[in-house]
Amino acid sequence: MMAFAASGVAGEWALSESAVGLLLSSGLLGMAVGSVLIAPLADRIGRRPVTAGALVLCGLGMVVSALSTDAVTLGSGRVLTGLGVGATVASLPVIITELTPKRWRGPMMALYAAGLPAGGIVGGAVAALLITGYGWRAPFVVGAVLTLILASVVVVAMPESRGGDKASRTPRRAVRSILDRNHGAPTVLLWFSYFVLMGGFYFAASWTPRLLEQSGFSGDQGLSAGVLLNLGGLAGTLLFGVLTLRASRKRLTMWAFACCGLAFLAMTFAMGSLTAALLVAIAIGLFVNACAAGLHSIGPELYSPPVRATGMGWAMGVGRLGALAAPILAGVLLDNAWSPESLFRLLAWPMIAAALAVLLMVRRARKDAVFSQPVPAP
Repeated sequence: MMAFAASGVAGEWALSESAVGLLLSSGLLGMAVGSVLIAPLADRIGRRPVTAGALVLCGLGMVVSALSTDAVTLGSGRVLTGLGVGATVASLPVIITELTPKRWRGPMMALYAAGLPAGGIVGGAVAALLITGYGWRAPFVVGAVLTLILASVVVVAMPESRGGDKASRTPRRAVRSILDRNHGAPTVLLWFSYFVLMGGFYFAASWTPRLLEQSGFSGDQGLSAGVLLNLGGLAGTLLFGVLTLRASRKRLTMWAFACCGLAFLAMTFAMGSLTAALLVAIAIGLFVNACAAGLHSIGPELYSPPVRATGMGWAMGVGRLGALAAPILAGVLLDNAWSPESLFRLLAWPMIAAALAVLLMVRRARKDAVFSQPVPAP
């Protein structure tokens, strides 16, 4: 939402590009903190209360953003919104895992993951219409109202999941448990995979249109690539869900990372042709979102219920660091005369490494069977 409001905000308050960049990053910072500090509370007080509370935080953050009169207040609202979003997106895969039969977890998680590209398409279009008609504050007002209504629905209608109704009341050892000698290796591999995933996703979403422009295409053609990334992402998550009915989610996730790396590599050869570049943009969106659906579906299964929200919260929190780092690193490298092709080539190798990480993570967890062990009482 902030990406669409950025131009109006900058114009109203005469903000510099660096100030706008800080506003865009403030939400990601809030998401990282929310994943690490708020989502693990679901292991203490239950999944439903944390999800409802996180949605309330999102709504209040949007209210603050809509009423802001300066960049500091708007940034604070974005951080508050990010706290709620970070907690929500870390908690929902846990809830879906605990409420869904194993056979249907892949399709259900794919539908969940499809919300991000679908929101980018539908929400972006609605936000653009609201800004055109009513100014940059309008999307925040509408978003706040809808989010607070959804929080009320969660309180009234969402059941507590099987893990949440047995949530630990004193999980002081949860973080140490997911990092101890037995649990540490799969956890770190999951962190690495999320770091690479979110870094690649936010790099592609933030920089692909701009990099195509720098390669000689028009601004409209660059924006078309951004739209196609979301369309490819929607197709990728839904395709992943269908394929999980016939194939292993773990293998599909590994191959999604490998193919995503190859798609980034292919972009280095496609920059000379608009058609080729747009087709590769679709492929990048398809595979990177399939990776997300895959990690969301296998990550919670690595943990037993008393530490499941903690494990996923920390994994996504580390992933948000990748989301922060990759776009910034891309800008620094471009300032140091790196070409657009070299940036896509650089991103290809971590994706392939993440495919190996998924393979090792699953094999190690299966070998040790460590996550089925109950967490010892403090």
